Amino acid sequence: MSLSDLPNPKAAAELIAKYRRRFSSKVCMAPNLDHHGPVVAAHTLSVEAMLRKVATDSHVYVVAQAKRFAKDTFPIEIHRKGLRDVTVFNGFCQKHDRDLFACLELEPFRFQRQQCFMLAYRAVARECYLKRKQFESIPTPDEVASVHGVEQKIQFSGAMLMFQAASLKGAEDVERLKSAFDKHLLAQSWDRLVTRAILFPSTPTVLAAAAFQPFIDMDGNQLQDFEDLESETSQICISVIPTETGGAAIFSWLDSANSAPQRYFDSVVRSQDLTASVLHVIFDNTENFAINPSWYEGMTESEKSYVFSRVVLFAQNTTYADSPRPDQTAPKLASWGEGVVAAF
Repeated sequence: MSLSDLPNPKAAAELIAKYRRRFSSKVCMAPNLDHHGPVVAAHTLSVEAMLRKVATDSHVYVVAQAKRFAKDTFPIEIHRKGLRDVTVFNGFCQKHDRDLFACLELEPFRFQRQQCFMLAYRAVARECYLKRKQFESIPTPDEVASVHGVEQKIQFSGAMLMFQAASLKGAEDVERLKSAFDKHLLAQSWDRLVTRAILFPSTPTVLAAAAFQPFIDMDGNQLQDFEDLESETSQICISVIPTETGGAAIFSWLDSANSAPQRYFDSVVRSQDLTASVLHVIFDNTENFAINPSWYEGMTESEKSYVFSRVVLFAQNTTYADSPRPDQTAPKLASWGEGVVAAF
């Protein structure tokens, strides 16, 4: 479907443009008051310390908006993009992007507590930014009517109202998490973060940084009730990065979290193929990843289709509950060597 297929393509184009402006609006997410300089496109994965190690000619493969809307296709695609524009969000002023993350940008990553905390903090800040924008971008009934050329007043369905409520609940949960992280950041309470890692002898072919709510573990067990809008849920952070000795998938959560993050991590490391397990954590839960071009371009079309099918898996909670472990049934995509589980 293209814009010309809509009853009012001009209204649709204006609505899309408004959404894009919201998602590109700039705000410093740091709790400090000493903001300075313009808000910059902050990388959630460091260009030199991380992305450069999996790039080819300064490019990686990422999830991005499709070039055009077409009938029966997804609005996103995986395509090649330059490092400057990947894994970024308009989340920190120039001063805080430089100062807060100096331990990641200027020092080798050696699992120091501050480094682990700042990895998670950056992922949480991005998630908070996106959740705010997601809720702000839900169209009003009048906007929907205008796009579809409907003159009379319309009301949202119960399903749409539930989606709005769930979006607001998700935004509130992440705001609460971000506030807790801010408090520990200002107090430099790095030890309030629980960190577990899977250490690999080879550089991962996919890097990622994300924070999400684990509702179902990889064995199909329910961890939190995603339908209960009154419950307080916990989040887990994951960063998959290169290291001096290979790579690491780093999982972390605050010590005030409920049992869901620990139980989710336990299900990840129960796998007989830790590379496959981590790949599914990435593809099934976030679009904020960067793929090594040589690895991706060497895939068969069937393997590429499988990866994309996981990226657009918007209902992994029910899929995990009703299916075998994905790492046991997936095609063999990669091996980063024998993983070792460690606590930091």
